[in-house]
Amino acid sequence: MNTPRNVIVNKAFFEFLNKGYKACTLKNLEQITGLTKGAFYYYFKNKEEILKEGLERYAMVIEDIDEAAFYQIRSLKEYIEVVLQEKERRAQQLRELFGTFIIEEFYFQLVLEIEFLFPVYRQRIDALLKNRLARWEEMIIKAKQQEEILNSLDTSVLARNLMSVPMSMVNIELMSADLSYAFSDMRMQFEQYYMLIKK
Repeated sequence: MNTPRNVIVNKAFFEFLNKGYKACTLKNLEQITGLTKGAFYYYFKNKEEILKEGLERYAMVIEDIDEAAFYQIRSLKEYIEVVLQEKERRAQQLRELFGTFIIEEFYFQLVLEIEFLFPVYRQRIDALLKNRLARWEEMIIKAKQQEEILNSLDTSVLARNLMSVPMSMVNIELMSADLSYAFSDMRMQFEQYYMLIKK
């Protein structure tokens, strides 16, 4: 819904992601939302309140596939496909929610910057990344046992490498209207990795 409050949160949150929390002044936020200072304060007490609402909205979308779905995945190749599909699904949800594409890594950077204000978001990211790494490791071990991939590979190193592939998205334009290139590039990187490690 395009209420003034939602417009403020969406535009301001995008500005926080682009510039960082400290670099965004209330004056910046007034300018990008087109509101006067008085109108701005009608909806929010301060920029921390706007930031928190943006973080909460984002947090609703960031979760990965649930445990039951994860344990239905039969191979590393299938898991890579699921990771790609989930990344695209979340990107679409975020676009619908915020009206623009938001790169997950920029969100992570913002959370690190504002940890002193809202430590709970840092804790959520730490838990999320720990869980993602554990899942990659579990799928790699399973793939080795099924002789899908080379057994000589270091599980932990490979898991970290595969988990870092989506980081390539930070190289695309934040305002890019067409994300198909970014996702096809990510798919290509995963495919190259898989070709190198499969038996």
